[in-house]
Amino acid sequence: MSAWHSLDRLYISFRKELYKRGERMGSQSSSEVRKRIAERRKNRERMMNASKRNERPTWPEMEDEKEWGSENVFVYEEGVSEHKKPPIINKDWILFRILASVCLVLCMAIIYRTSAPWTQTAKTTLDQVYQKEFQFASVSSWFEDTVGKPFAFLPEESVNESKNNNAADNRFATPATGTIMKSFVKDGQGVLIKTSNNTSVDTIKEGVVIYAGEKETHGKTVIVQHPDKSESWYAHLQEINVNLYEQIKKGTKVGIVSPSDEPDKGEFYFALKANGKFIDPNEVISFE
Repeated sequence: MSAWHSLDRLYISFRKELYKRGERMGSQSSSEVRKRIAERRKNRERMMNASKRNERPTWPEMEDEKEWGSENVFVYEEGVSEHKKPPIINKDWILFRILASVCLVLCMAIIYRTSAPWTQTAKTTLDQVYQKEFQFASVSSWFEDTVGKPFAFLPEESVNESKNNNAADNRFATPATGTIMKSFVKDGQGVLIKTSNNTSVDTIKEGVVIYAGEKETHGKTVIVQHPDKSESWYAHLQEINVNLYEQIKKGTKVGIVSPSDEPDKGEFYFALKANGKFIDPNEVISFE
């Protein structure tokens, strides 16, 4: 009996010991679970606060990152609106210009259609504006003197050469040597010059071509406007070698003389216009 009592006591003490250990382990596991739940709750609250402040959320570091270090990771927020660039073409401004142009045309049409006395002054002014030729050469010369040449990257002439050219440009060049067959007194506008066949006709001065084509009374004609607002006319040409609104230099070939009735002879017509009136070319240019 004593042996059985001793065995019962050992068994009871063993169960008590197991029960105590189980309680300690259970208390430890429950405390760890509570800690993990609390950490997750803190992390969740931290992430929510970061998102509310539009800040980058801080993530908890893992054990490996604490030991070996972590790489910086940049997080870019999506949906960030960029400032839009203003449009190159302003539609409102274009519409305004179109409407203003239409109104201007309508006003001009009303002025020309109306026979009231107050419209006569406006009609006279508009006729002068439309009939007066635009001074292309003067504007081009002013632009080069004020701003410079349009193509500044092209090689320029030397200083001495440009000075000599400027001094020579003040004099008129001879378009073509020959004999005056019809004087200014008989024609009233220009002179008819006889020269050798296939002779080239050159400009007397630099300027802009404002006309290049056929005229009823002069045939193939080239009109050059010069910076001093004067004009030189080259007519009775066999062919034209310049284009309309082309800027040409002094001595540029504008065409070839037309054949004459005499063999191996040619002729061309030349005129000078200054201040709206034709002048005698023989007074300023020598053709012989």
